[in-house]
Amino acid sequence: MKADLDRLMAELNLDAIVVLGDETPNTQREYLTKRASAHGDIFKKRGEPAVFIVNPMEIEEAAKSGLIVKTKYDFGLEEVAKQHKGDMEAIQRGIYRNIFNALGISGRVGLYGAAEVNYAVNLAMMLMDSTMNIQIVAGGDSAKLFAKLYETKDEEEIVALKEAGVLTSQLVRDTQAFISQHYAASLEIGTPITDADDKPLTIGDVKRFIRQRATDLGLTEEDTIFAQGRDAGIPHSRGEDDDVLQVGRSIVYDIFPRKLNTGYFHDMTRTWCIGVAPADVQAAYDDVMHVFKETREEFKKAEDAKNFQIIALDYFESKGHPTHRSAPGSMDGYVHSLGHGLGLNIHEAPGFGLYSTAKLTDGNVFTVEPGLYYPERGYGVRVEDTVYLDETGCHTLTDAPYDLVIPIRQK
Repeated sequence: MKADLDRLMAELNLDAIVVLGDETPNTQREYLTKRASAHGDIFKKRGEPAVFIVNPMEIEEAAKSGLIVKTKYDFGLEEVAKQHKGDMEAIQRGIYRNIFNALGISGRVGLYGAAEVNYAVNLAMMLMDSTMNIQIVAGGDSAKLFAKLYETKDEEEIVALKEAGVLTSQLVRDTQAFISQHYAASLEIGTPITDADDKPLTIGDVKRFIRQRATDLGLTEEDTIFAQGRDAGIPHSRGEDDDVLQVGRSIVYDIFPRKLNTGYFHDMTRTWCIGVAPADVQAAYDDVMHVFKETREEFKKAEDAKNFQIIALDYFESKGHPTHRSAPGSMDGYVHSLGHGLGLNIHEAPGFGLYSTAKLTDGNVFTVEPGLYYPERGYGVRVEDTVYLDETGCHTLTDAPYDLVIPIRQK
């Protein structure tokens, strides 16, 4: 969490960090500025407050960050520009030299953020001028600084994540209700789903509903997975818009929107069969729910994250499903890890892979998402909640039913 920044900088032997930022989306800057709507660079000397240097037109927006806010004019931009008369590289070199000198930054400096590659490389080379007494630190453990910060969430972040969870769960419940208002002529597997006028209900229709409802709820949604049948058996298939929903076909619905005003994600998945569930899908679903419940009950602080992946692997293999441990490279069975952290990024630490070195601790927020995939058998199954750990245990941020079969009207 943000409160660990100085401690982690000390552990990584960083005297200062610079978070570069143009108008490109920039999670690291968003993280340190509470998503203030301003563009600029952040300079942070270890043990001292961060300074956010922005365009003068954005001072008031930048002040919402809670950081010290300055502009380049505070560091002599006008004088430097007059001196170098349109030589942009010389102006850049002069103003950064002034900033570093004024803030007393020297020694080992890590560069982070998002900027045009040539600009960032040129800046790094300029800062390594021997007269600047700066060593740019790249790669190795220093590259993990923000990953380590993201790994645990503070109370303000947990509140934002809870809000995103409430809204996303509502969206999923609303999607189920939207589908259930439609019709099937019978409950025979493969029967098309239609509206009251016999117009087929397609995946594209459902996604349009999801997008509109997400907007109404204050969420930004894109790339949602809503895949049916064989496509549901391919973990990251988004589904085909023209496909008509059918009775009994498995549907994997994986949605991971951000809350507009905070930027924090939620991530959840439900598997549905409309009207009825075929026996093989039901059996796979039961196995997935077993792993989902068992791992949820076993989460303990200071436990190796990989242990929960091992629980999943052991159970699925005992039921005859291939896994990436028993059948490396196979795309049938259980083919991914149990979950991942999330926050301002959809994928963060801790990771739950078989070779993860993460240990669970208070403040972790992560997904639990076992799944089984059999594309050539025409189905896939995944169930996912987002959860967090605190001193009292493991708590879910997701609130939507786990029912495999969702109802449909019959004509």
